[in-house]
Amino acid sequence: MANEINIPKTHLIMGLALPLAVLLGYFVAEPLDLGSVAVVVFVLVVLAIPLMLRWYHPLLVLAWNAAITPAFLPGRPALWAMLAFGGLLCAVFSRAVSAQARFVIEPSIIKPLLALTGVVVASAFLSGGFGLRLLGSDNYGGKSYFYFLAAVAGYFVLTSRRIPPQRAGLYVALFFLGGLTSLLSILAGLSSARYTYLWLLFPPALSMSQAAFGERLSGPEGMLRLSELGTAGQAVYGYLLARFGVRGVLDLQRPWLLLLLALALLGGMLSGYRSFLVLFAFLFAVLFVLERLHRTFYAPALLGLLILGGVVVLPQADRLPVSVQRTLSFLPGKFDYAAQANAAATAEWRVEMWRQLLPEVPKSLLRCRGWNMDARDYFTSVEIGDSLDRFSGFKFVGSFHNGPLSVLLPFGLYGAIAFVWFLVAGLRMLHRNWKYGSPALQRLNALLLAAFTARAIFFFGIYGSLEADMAAFLGLLGLSAALNGADAAPAPAESAVPGVDLTTEYIKA
Repeated sequence: MANEINIPKTHLIMGLALPLAVLLGYFVAEPLDLGSVAVVVFVLVVLAIPLMLRWYHPLLVLAWNAAITPAFLPGRPALWAMLAFGGLLCAVFSRAVSAQARFVIEPSIIKPLLALTGVVVASAFLSGGFGLRLLGSDNYGGKSYFYFLAAVAGYFVLTSRRIPPQRAGLYVALFFLGGLTSLLSILAGLSSARYTYLWLLFPPALSMSQAAFGERLSGPEGMLRLSELGTAGQAVYGYLLARFGVRGVLDLQRPWLLLLLALALLGGMLSGYRSFLVLFAFLFAVLFVLERLHRTFYAPALLGLLILGGVVVLPQADRLPVSVQRTLSFLPGKFDYAAQANAAATAEWRVEMWRQLLPEVPKSLLRCRGWNMDARDYFTSVEIGDSLDRFSGFKFVGSFHNGPLSVLLPFGLYGAIAFVWFLVAGLRMLHRNWKYGSPALQRLNALLLAAFTARAIFFFGIYGSLEADMAAFLGLLGLSAALNGADAAPAPAESAVPGVDLTTEYIKA
């Protein structure tokens, strides 16, 4: 009979940990060598596998709107994108070993999503591949494919688990308030060496404003534009409207909610981006109607308040910070010349580029050139073409600043049909969940429907980019599916017990 070998657990752990620590120390001694970085990342990934298998779903929910970009990784991919691909592997593995780990299947969303993904992938192969310069390709454009596919993978990860009712409030807070991490990018952009370590996760390159942070503080216009403030403002007002709804935020018995909303809007307007205020106006208007407040005294009271505020503020708007003036510059009022001229020049620049691109639309309807770009043509267009045509670089890289053009020019009529199909299916699913879902989730479902609708209107009418906006669309759809499931049936929403505010009870974390 063989003797049993009993090894204490502590000895076994030390026997594995010490050689591993020596190995990592050897490679960390050459931190700039790509081989050393690869080994360290591989070891960390292997050690993180048990954590990912357990926590991949809430981690992705938290990271979806978070401004976290590991700068020490090649290509500096966003954290949510890496968690999307890694989480998909974990979700498939969990489903393979457990019959209880079921995905929330929404055929009405999956069909158009797969059709759009098929068009994008087919266009990549027809135009020479995905163009990842990080892997030695001679082409550019792989980053757009990477984030588009990450958004698709992230949707399936979000729907890989049903969110328990008692944790709905926690997941909603993680999803929306994760955007507050963008404020750390501002802190990382400060010159103080005290915050240098933040660059590892919050590199200043996340926004254009951070690249010239010091210059814009003392610039001739006195305008400091920080897009991170707009992201943080969206995080706060998104959570407030999801948690309390418009009626709850406007409830004067809880004035701190209205104060928080006002602070979020003020902080967002300090970013200097008109799109922040326009997107909020779309969302608020749609949600106002969904909550049927347009039939109550709230409608005339709010309209009167807006008119009064406009009469008081706009005639003397030139006293506001220049960045706030730029945000409000699309309204009639008295604004600083620099802010108004800057905003007008941006609008004229976009309109002129769109005018030049319109003749290209009929030529692109039946062909898919994708996001692929030849490296030599790229440098010719950007370095030489810009001296002759200020739009050449933007047109070549596909930065059209227009939603429909970002679909039609790279993917033609095929991509446009698939994308419109996807949007219509998403609106129908969100409307179904709002109308027939659990009464306890009605406020949240209304916010998700309003946010999706506002984003779609903004995409077609103001500004949009397919590779960037797919994450926003799929995040809202994935969260709705995970909260409501795929079994919302046409049942009266008034089935709640009279006198009990199920929404408040359900949303509490």
